[in-house]
Amino acid sequence: MKAVVKTAPGAGHVELRDVPEPMPGPGQVRIAVAAAGICGTDIHILRDEFPSRPPVTLGHEFSGRIDRLGPGVAGLAAGTPVVALTAAVRCGRCRYCLTGNVLMCEQRLSIGHGVDGAFARYVVVPADMVRPVPQGVDLRHAALAEPLAVAVHAVAERSRIAAGDTVLVSGVGPIGLLVLQVALAQGGRVLAAGTARDGRRLDLARRLGAEAIVNVDAEDPVSAAREWTAGAGVDVAFECAGAPRSLDACLRAVRRIGTLVQVGLMGRRIECDYEQVAMREIFVTGTYGSSLMSWPRALALLAQGRVQAAALISDVLPLTAWEEGFRKTAAQESIKVLLEP
Repeated sequence: MKAVVKTAPGAGHVELRDVPEPMPGPGQVRIAVAAAGICGTDIHILRDEFPSRPPVTLGHEFSGRIDRLGPGVAGLAAGTPVVALTAAVRCGRCRYCLTGNVLMCEQRLSIGHGVDGAFARYVVVPADMVRPVPQGVDLRHAALAEPLAVAVHAVAERSRIAAGDTVLVSGVGPIGLLVLQVALAQGGRVLAAGTARDGRRLDLARRLGAEAIVNVDAEDPVSAAREWTAGAGVDVAFECAGAPRSLDACLRAVRRIGTLVQVGLMGRRIECDYEQVAMREIFVTGTYGSSLMSWPRALALLAQGRVQAAALISDVLPLTAWEEGFRKTAAQESIKVLLEP
């Protein structure tokens, strides 16, 4: 079968190549991939900015149908539409595994960079990672379950938004737009901030329910946030851009005894006015990936129509056009690109 493979360490070394069709072992299932999303992590792996274990098939955001059951698998049936958690290898015994925070397990290897992922016709995963797709949810939309679970973890599990809280979402990429929608589902009021090149995404943020938007290249986001909140500052700020400038704005825009949630990855050491955390008693929390509980919540939001996945899907390409998909994602010409094997 064809697969998009990181073939060797270093920048580049990604190609479409023929690989053997995988077969499920004990406790595993094989999934025929319906759609797989290109993530910023895939671009970082291409550039050698994120660890991987080549040769490895990329892709960790996907949906599909169960194709084969490995020995000992019960409770699942061929043909069932499913998504799957990413932590393919984990110890199952540490405090993180036992509390459902499996991405924190020190032995964790995830599909798409630690073990073979979903940019291929088939992907094999442990059966206990599989989650059925609710009836009525399109498989293309379900392919966004993984980034939506990330947003759910950030908003509903790592922060606590009360009805009517003011929320700044700084960064309107796919994760930021999903964080925006989950914050709205939690009862928050949202100000979305992006750069001049994010014009299309800021317009979408408004259509998705943001009460206000700000182009940070034309207007000071801190002043905009203060004006929007009658001088108080926002209750919660989500830094989703992974940019020092964005973090600085979040620190200054959040109210006294407010909350800052770091969602975006900077990829390097940075400097910031961290004294603001002490002087204004700001609660700061990080969030990475999702927990076991994030997934049923994410799938419920899709089933209830409270998250509009279709609005984020800008391109659907065949697997053979993966280079175009990677280019459009890296250049921010798209919002979410799906590959269909």
